[in-house]
Amino acid sequence: MPKIKQQAILDQFKRAIAKDRLSHLYLFTGPKGSGKKELAFEIANALLLNKTDGAELLKTNGHVNLMFIEPAGQNIKKEQIADLQSEFSKTSLTKGARVYIIDEVDKLSTAAANGLLKFLEEPLSKQTVGFLLSDNPELVLPTIQSRSQIIFLKPRSEHELTLELKEAGVDPYLAEFLPYLNKDRAIVMEMAKKDDVIELINCVKNYHKTLLKKEPLWLLFETKMSIIRSDKAVLIQFLELIMIYYLDLLKTKNQEIIAFDVFSEEYETIAGMLTMEDILKHLKQIQTLLYRLNYNINIEMALTQLVLDLES
Repeated sequence: MPKIKQQAILDQFKRAIAKDRLSHLYLFTGPKGSGKKELAFEIANALLLNKTDGAELLKTNGHVNLMFIEPAGQNIKKEQIADLQSEFSKTSLTKGARVYIIDEVDKLSTAAANGLLKFLEEPLSKQTVGFLLSDNPELVLPTIQSRSQIIFLKPRSEHELTLELKEAGVDPYLAEFLPYLNKDRAIVMEMAKKDDVIELINCVKNYHKTLLKKEPLWLLFETKMSIIRSDKAVLIQFLELIMIYYLDLLKTKNQEIIAFDVFSEEYETIAGMLTMEDILKHLKQIQTLLYRLNYNINIEMALTQLVLDLES
């Protein structure tokens, strides 16, 4: 069976299931891409099906003893929790565990939250297990948190996601750069198909080539960087990647592990052209522009100034 990103925690749950030591309610928290939903469905599979591809079967086909709830629009509505209460008050047609999973539980409407609290106060079967999932645990009601066993899931590293993307056939440049913009595998896979994202990555590649050839940056920005000049969100992403690029140059000088391995053979050359002071100065200049982009500034003028600073 292929391992999941939270395999160690899944193994702990399987041992708890074998010894009949599960709690009645868990709150899985962690950033996007940390595998909360994947883990919940794998545990549900261990309880309900125990098949190699059981988690995927549960996601696509459901199960009479499983209820999955996610926001309907902006919120989880009281009617969704009422359906949960109604369904779990009935006697199941199938023996064994009963599982409910509530995704983005921090988006419960006030009425839905009250309904869930009432549901949690009702006597349930010892075989009923709930999994609440949230990217933002600070937004989950304290009264719900107090009834849950809270488990924080660490996100996968950029390197781990890069390896997964390369195994899935994603272009090596996209596979190395995109995990630094988003750690959710599904989102990154979709990003890798978009023309504007591919153009963004080409901007980073062209920036690297320009430094390597000692060509003027102003000409590059005038002729091949139109997407970052016209879209503030793309400009921010570009600057975030260039920050990592300059950090890599710093790491190259210090003989440390770099982020963008696709540039590894040429980093030594570029790092040799710059002093430590140059690299640190450029990092500060990029960071300053990133900060200023939080405010209403003239992007064209700010970008022009950055190019002048980087070439000075």
